[in-house]
Amino acid sequence: MKNESVFRVPLFLSFLFVLFLGLSVSPVFCGSENTLVVGKPFGPATAFPDPAKGYNGWFTNESGTTETLFVLDTRMKLAPWLAKSYKNVDPLTWEIALKEGIVFQDQTPLNADAVKWSIERIIDEKSAVFNKRIQDLLDIDSIAVADKQTVVFKTKNPNPALIYDLTSPGTGIISPKSTEEKFFGTGPFILDETVPDEQMVLSAFDRYWGGKPGLSKAVLKVIKDPVSRMLAFESGQIDIAVNFPEHDAKRLMDRKDVRIYHKPTSRICFFFVRVADGPLADRRVRDALNLAIDREEIVNAVLAGIGGVQGISVFPETLPWYHEGLKPFVHDPDKARKLLADAGAADSDGDGILELGGSPLVLNIWTYEGRASLKPTLELVQMQLSKVGIGAKLRVTRKGSPINDAMQKGEVHLNLQMWNAAPQGDPDYFISNIFTSDAGFNYMGYSNGELDDLAAKAKTVFDFAERKKIYDRIQEIVREESPVIVLFHKSMIAAVKDTVQSFEIHPAEKYLMTRELSKK
Repeated sequence: MKNESVFRVPLFLSFLFVLFLGLSVSPVFCGSENTLVVGKPFGPATAFPDPAKGYNGWFTNESGTTETLFVLDTRMKLAPWLAKSYKNVDPLTWEIALKEGIVFQDQTPLNADAVKWSIERIIDEKSAVFNKRIQDLLDIDSIAVADKQTVVFKTKNPNPALIYDLTSPGTGIISPKSTEEKFFGTGPFILDETVPDEQMVLSAFDRYWGGKPGLSKAVLKVIKDPVSRMLAFESGQIDIAVNFPEHDAKRLMDRKDVRIYHKPTSRICFFFVRVADGPLADRRVRDALNLAIDREEIVNAVLAGIGGVQGISVFPETLPWYHEGLKPFVHDPDKARKLLADAGAADSDGDGILELGGSPLVLNIWTYEGRASLKPTLELVQMQLSKVGIGAKLRVTRKGSPINDAMQKGEVHLNLQMWNAAPQGDPDYFISNIFTSDAGFNYMGYSNGELDDLAAKAKTVFDFAERKKIYDRIQEIVREESPVIVLFHKSMIAAVKDTVQSFEIHPAEKYLMTRELSKK
């Protein structure tokens, strides 16, 4: 088992280390004045990343090669993109008008027929690129062409989130003339080449409807290790590095040729809490955990004070669904100890660990590899809990099944995760997938009848203000009962050379390559 750790390499060794990495950070492209090179942790695993397949849409959307009908703006509010407007005709019917004058990268026009073809191939079970995850989001029954620039969507059930769901990168619109080896989007960049798990090579689409791109070429390099990514940046091999240790960002802030960007996103770091059985079935113990955890210390020590903000609700302030009335948990070890005592916990043998129900109060706490801040967060929480008499056994494993299966069996008490709380900007995704009694990711064994009823009702309400009240109440229930414990809301960190202009972090984390980006 390989545990991820953060370490420092002396600057005088940086060049030698990067050379040693070899192909992981080569070839070097930064010599070209109008070619931008970005180092990032993830990329497509296939040479032909059709946006409809799997999660390829995230990469094609991020690279500026495909675009969706609607978009989330920098305030995470819904806005038209390829669409011009929409009308909710009735609970099952949506009429979407398209912008005029947009052409695909194969020079064919964006029209209603093209949109119908592009979406239908995603939702048709007989299609080679059928995507069940996306169809479950959209719940589309049929698509019709009303006129040359108007499409009519009918859903199987009322879906007030449909327009939000049409911001999903997997719904990126491509030309009907796309083939199995080449697709044509509407974005400012054409995808020239993909080397699986290594890089995407882009060139400017000069007829882009939003105006000629500021760059002629771009390369998105996959450098999975965050330390290697930063070394590549410092040695001049890449122009932008994203998602790396925050303490490196603090160190680079003094360099005149580097700008450090950090901005809150809709990603949250939280514990799944096993509430169905074991010591955390007692709400007093869960409340004690909330008071024993020092979120400010985590943000300052692990995230260097710039990588995130203390968590209050499951929805961060970047989202319009954030509950402004919720108060943060105040770090209070004394009150935590009293709650534990009220629950019957006591240190009868004087070893510093409380016993509860005849057994030592030792929690199994797991997380996964791949995100630099998870393991140090786990270790700091272990130390904080020890101060109130709670022991912890830590484990770092691969993401997915090992943790989830163990938690469902009651073998894991706390499961540290980092999720985007609203990938499409709508709150239903997070609530319905985690907190409802039959949710697919309800590893906690949690059930609350009121929450189930509220979540079901929200799926039928189309008025924003009314839905907001429903999700405010859901957030109150989650805070009161703690089936999850939110630690912090993550910020995205980027190191950018001063030759790069018009770079901006988007809180949705799915928009990177824009028309405005350029190099001087």
